Amino acid sequence: MLSFLAVALCLSACATVKRFTPDLPKLSMPSMPSLPAMPKFATLKKITRIIPGMPDSDKAASDDPQVPFNARGVLGFGHTLRIHVYEGSRSPDRVFNQVVMVDTSGVLDFGSIGSAKVGGGTLPQAVNAIATTFRVGMRLTRPVTVHIISVEDTPVVSINGDVLKDEFIPAWDEMTIKQAVTVAGGRKLGSTHHGVYLIREGVRRYFSTLDEADRDEPEPGDIIELSPDI
Repeated sequence: MLSFLAVALCLSACATVKRFTPDLPKLSMPSMPSLPAMPKFATLKKITRIIPGMPDSDKAASDDPQVPFNARGVLGFGHTLRIHVYEGSRSPDRVFNQVVMVDTSGVLDFGSIGSAKVGGGTLPQAVNAIATTFRVGMRLTRPVTVHIISVEDTPVVSINGDVLKDEFIPAWDEMTIKQAVTVAGGRKLGSTHHGVYLIREGVRRYFSTLDEADRDEPEPGDIIELSPDI
């Protein structure tokens, strides 16, 4: 009997609350434009800028595992990155060139320079973390440019700036800058800018249009930056 009364009181209270709390409309999130699907890559570009004495494959140690890699995914334990870091913009100096693996804590260890937490983040986020680590750890005052040449032996190119979304894509043979930008989704909606920078080994080259930039074929590690103001 007591349990019946408790249920009845609960139902009555719920009904009272219902009268004074009208149904809220379902909120719909604005739809975001989706990125184009990755093309099927027949042949990936070969990495030719390997400094003598450095490994010719993305393997940081003998027990470095082979881990599946998705350029649009997140980094995790076992992902191995070939990284070049440059200081300066006019005559940049290379301050780092190594193959580094993400450890079990999701960290890239750069020895005395410091470490960068990249696990669970995307490659663009990893670049920001790495740049901060070098800027602070080496007390660099000039601009820092981080080139990720490859991940798990997959050569990659970075596209950022006035683009739909900063990202990395695999670099394939005979790719063009315009194709890379298209795969990344193109410029931001409504953008009227047209300038393009190609950053290679820390050196920036400017092109007034994508068509002009297409004279150069992107190489692994290149950064294609769509100018946000030109």
